[in-house]
Amino acid sequence: ASDNQSAAPAAAAKNANTVKVKAKTVTVKAKDIKKKNKTVAQKKAFTVSKAQGKVTYKKSSGNKKITVSSAGKITVKKGLEKGTYKVKVKVTAAGNATYKAKSKTVTVTVKIK
Repeated sequence: ASDNQSAAPAAAAKNANTVKVKAKTVTVKAKDIKKKNKTVAQKKAFTVSKAQGKVTYKKSSGNKKITVSSAGKITVKKGLEKGTYKVKVKVTAAGNATYKAKSKTVTVTVKIK
């Protein structure tokens, strides 16, 4: 019997997720939210690169009139006063067969002008 050395061990250790996340500043005009909610696209609020697996978003703190969808869209509810608001968002890359899941919390600045 030969010792059959396998290159990859049966329970291969997963690599750390390479996801990089940067939060941006989002500006919303006060007149746009007088009568209706305003939604900002994920690309305008976050820069996400090198994510391994599906990326999801969850608001962890901030004004209750600012919401974040799991897809990363930020909605500013109508009637929010002018000002600068900080919203903490937990961004999670789910990982895959090769990479572990990883979360990063970033702060998005929402300016109402």
